[in-house]
Amino acid sequence: MAPDLTAEHEIPDRDLVLRFESVGDNCELGLVQRMVGAEPLGLLRFAGAPLRALLSGLAARFEGIDDPRHIRIHEENGEYMVKLTKYDFYYHAHVKVGDMTPEAIHQQQCRTVGFLARKFIGDLETPSKILVFRQNEPLLAGDLLDLRLALAAFGPAVLLWVREACPGHPPGTLDVADERLIVGYVRRLAPRENVPNLDLDSWLVVLRRAYRHSLRSDDPGETQVEYSDSADLARTELTFGSDGNAEPSLGFGWSGPEAGYQWSIGERSLVTVPSPGDAEEYWLEIEAKPFISEPLVPCQRLDVRVGGTLVKRFDPLPPGRVGFVVPGHLIAGLEKVDIVLDHPDAASPLLVSGQQDDRRLAVCFMRLALVCSP
Repeated sequence: MAPDLTAEHEIPDRDLVLRFESVGDNCELGLVQRMVGAEPLGLLRFAGAPLRALLSGLAARFEGIDDPRHIRIHEENGEYMVKLTKYDFYYHAHVKVGDMTPEAIHQQQCRTVGFLARKFIGDLETPSKILVFRQNEPLLAGDLLDLRLALAAFGPAVLLWVREACPGHPPGTLDVADERLIVGYVRRLAPRENVPNLDLDSWLVVLRRAYRHSLRSDDPGETQVEYSDSADLARTELTFGSDGNAEPSLGFGWSGPEAGYQWSIGERSLVTVPSPGDAEEYWLEIEAKPFISEPLVPCQRLDVRVGGTLVKRFDPLPPGRVGFVVPGHLIAGLEKVDIVLDHPDAASPLLVSGQQDDRRLAVCFMRLALVCSP
C-alpha cells in the first residue's frame, strides 16, 4: 500500500526532526531539534566534526574514541568543553564551570562516548533515519564523494546535504540528486561564531520535504522521482532584451532592448511585475552584469527596493546571478509589485573611456524572477 503522504503535513515538528541524524560539522541540526522540543541521543548531534576528521573516524569505525587518554576536558566561556583527540571532535559538555568537577565530567564522558559511537555505527548499518550534513565553507566534489563512499560502506543510508539558498534554489527547496542524495536549501546557514542564529522555519520546510520524499521512495509502487526544486514554485519571470518579455514591465530608467539584455540607465530604474501569488516570503533572483570601466568606474552599487522598502544592498554588485529573500508582507495581496533599482554609479562610456556611447550605463540585466518560497 502506498504511504499516506497527507500524513506528512500532520506530523508534529518534534516527531519530524527525530527522523534525522547529524553526521557532523557542527550542532545546527541538534539545535533545530532542541528548538522544537526533541532531545535525541547522537554522537555527532552537538559535535564540531570537520569532514576529514569524520572520514577518519568512519574508516576506523571510531576505534579508540572512548580511550580515556583521548578524552580531554577544558573550560571555555564559563562552561566545559569535551575534546575527543583521537578523531579531532569537540562539543559542549552542557555543564557550567562549578557545577561538576572536570574529573567527574571525564568519567561521565568515558562511559557515554563509547555507547554513542556504537549506537551511531548501528544506525548507519541499519538506517532508519535520514543523515544530515552541512558545512559553511564550499564543499569540494571529491569531499562529497568521499563522504558518500564512507557512509555507503556501512549501509544504504540517505544523505541530506543542507546548503544555503542560492540563485536557482530558493529557501525551502529540495533537489533529489539520486536515490541516496538529497540537497536541501535553507534561508541561511548559521555562522560558525553564533550557531543558535539559525533559520528554523526554512530548516523545518527542508526536513519536511526530505521526509516526504523518503515516504515516496519507500513505496515500491512509486516509480517517479520527485524533484522539488524551484521549477515547481509559483513564479513571475522576466527575460530582458529584444527577444525577451520584460519590455512591458519596465518603467523609467531603462535603455532600449538589445540582443539578450537591457541596460538600466541613470541613477534609478523601475520594473513592475505581476505578483506570483501570496506567500510568507519570496525569493528575488537577478541575472545581471554591472558596467565597469577601470580605473574610473571600478564597480557598481545596487540597492533593491520592494514597495519602497530596501530589501537588499550590493556593494559592489557581482556579475552573474544573485538571489535574496523578500519578506512576504511587502508583496502579499498585491496584483502588481514595484521593484525600484538604485544604481548611483551609472556612468557614460563616452566620458570614462572615449567609447561612442553617451548613455549613463549602470547594470546590464538579462533575467529577473520573483518566486514564492515554499
